[in-house]
Amino acid sequence: MFASLLPKSAPFFEMLLEQNRILCDMSALLGRMFEKDADKDSIHKEISLLEEEADKLHVRVVRALSQTFITPIDREDILRINQAQEEIMDCMQSLSTRLHIFEFARVRFPAAKLVETMNGLLALSRLMLEGLTRREDCHKTRAFHTLRGECDMLLAVGVAELMDEDSSSPQALMTLFKWSQIYDRIEIMLGAVNNLAETLEEAVLKNV
Repeated sequence: MFASLLPKSAPFFEMLLEQNRILCDMSALLGRMFEKDADKDSIHKEISLLEEEADKLHVRVVRALSQTFITPIDREDILRINQAQEEIMDCMQSLSTRLHIFEFARVRFPAAKLVETMNGLLALSRLMLEGLTRREDCHKTRAFHTLRGECDMLLAVGVAELMDEDSSSPQALMTLFKWSQIYDRIEIMLGAVNNLAETLEEAVLKNV
């Protein structure tokens, strides 16, 4: 009887894992936008719908934190993980919008490979979050740093490739400008993914 009167924690881990699932689904869809002959219009719509779903989940987590006394880990860690995942999805939405609008005639390999490699980084974040849920040591620091190094190299190659492109015509110059925006957005997203990994690592160190 007394136990039933005790305050119960909201299902924070379940919500964070669901948020991460949406994040990984959006990342996979974003990768498809870089494929040849991809239907960018329908993929962009799918990403937008997932982002709307994620926004609602983000608000649910924040509201639950404000109404819950007992949390499975520090409420600050829950808030930071929630916010970090939300920021990545905002970056993905922004990037997919530009890919949809710009309608490039061809896909640049470094950019496509960058998004594919970031999918690997997000898969590691999933493993870290699942480990945190089970209170298991789930550090993926070495693997993450390896993939992050690949991303940094691909970004440098992609930007250098742009600098070597012919920009003698207005059309060529406009294409270079558009691709520079794509790389800028990818770099911002990479920083957000790195922030999520660091946030999860800190939470693991404190709670496992």
